[in-house]
Amino acid sequence: MRTPRSDDRGFTLIELLVAITLMAISFGAVFGGLGLYFKIQSTQRANATIDTEIRSYAERILERPYDGDCSADYSAATPPAAALGLTATVTVTYWDGNLPAGFDSTCTTDRGLQQITITLTATRGESGTLQIGKSR
Repeated sequence: MRTPRSDDRGFTLIELLVAITLMAISFGAVFGGLGLYFKIQSTQRANATIDTEIRSYAERILERPYDGDCSADYSAATPPAAALGLTATVTVTYWDGNLPAGFDSTCTTDRGLQQITITLTATRGESGTLQIGKSR
């Protein structure tokens, strides 16, 4: 009986298991990286949309006439489209005449300067905030 030569024997079961394990680890790393890439891409797209919409909303608020007498309501400025999944919150604080940070949410007399804080929040939790000033 003839014994096979060492180069005719093929792979052992252990060599195949090691190769399959290495391939599984490599595929896991590649697919994990792809998943992270798509998640980051989606978050960046949402942040870019929020940034664009918040600046556009701020421009619409600044175009409105000054709403004084301690009753500022800029709801007439068209908020971002709800179809984008964004909700807007607008907070107005009034300058109380004190420096350096003299803005207060309670207004006794409107001194002609408002600090408007706009916050947009997406349905998935991303949010952006912009503060603008408006004067008479």
